[in-house]
Amino acid sequence: MCRSDYHIHSEFSGDCEEKLELIFESAIKKGLKEVAITDHLDLDYPGNKKMFDLNFKRYIEILKEYRDKYKGRLEIKIGLELGLQPHLKDDKFLNEILSSKELDFIIGSTHCVEKKELDKDEFFSEKTKDESHKLYFDEVYKNIRAFNGVSVCGHLDFVKRYGKKYFKDHRKINYPVHGEAIDKILKVLIRKEMGLEINTSGYRYGGSDSTPNEYILRRYSELGGKIITLGSDAHRSEDIGEGLDKACKLLKNCGFNSYSIFNKKQVQFKKIN
Repeated sequence: MCRSDYHIHSEFSGDCEEKLELIFESAIKKGLKEVAITDHLDLDYPGNKKMFDLNFKRYIEILKEYRDKYKGRLEIKIGLELGLQPHLKDDKFLNEILSSKELDFIIGSTHCVEKKELDKDEFFSEKTKDESHKLYFDEVYKNIRAFNGVSVCGHLDFVKRYGKKYFKDHRKINYPVHGEAIDKILKVLIRKEMGLEINTSGYRYGGSDSTPNEYILRRYSELGGKIITLGSDAHRSEDIGEGLDKACKLLKNCGFNSYSIFNKKQVQFKKIN
């Protein structure tokens, strides 16, 4: 149903060692027609500020070489996953990246809240679960308002992956409680012609749903949102394309007839068969 994976990491990401050639060969073997490499660039990442640095010039050069090498076998799009933080909105380098003509696609993700890493769990201390989730959605809202040039908002409701140290039911978000905050995010995305991604990694990490889940996808559709990509968030070649067909079925159930792909930051729509 879907043969485009728009969230893949490689050896250029600080948390991944997978070789690009292995990624592309795996994608072809699995029948994918198109992939977007979206390696991490998180400036001023708390705890380890160099963890998600990226040699942008070298990254572009190498991906162009592979794009030419695989021409006719696999469509390779040059993307990035940018870690957004409100205090970086005027950063010169980050804004140069956002306006770069070398990129096909940019995921804007919120990995940190109030300069704290979500995956270290300290962010959740001395707060209720709802308080933590509210702060997360508020931070996402600030980020998507602050930055231009982003193609899609990455893994919205990503916060549910973390907080296990403090909450046994950390994977459960009370969506109606946060409905107003979620609507604010979705309305800004639609106004700025940014999209959402369906990130299927939640299925691999022991969850029962995608990121974002059905509640948010249905609300996005009700508000008139149309731009939506699908990505595995793979850090290993064997995970490429996993969950995409399941996500396509979910899209149809939520009222969407198409998913999105990008070329030079311009959106195109592919009908869901």
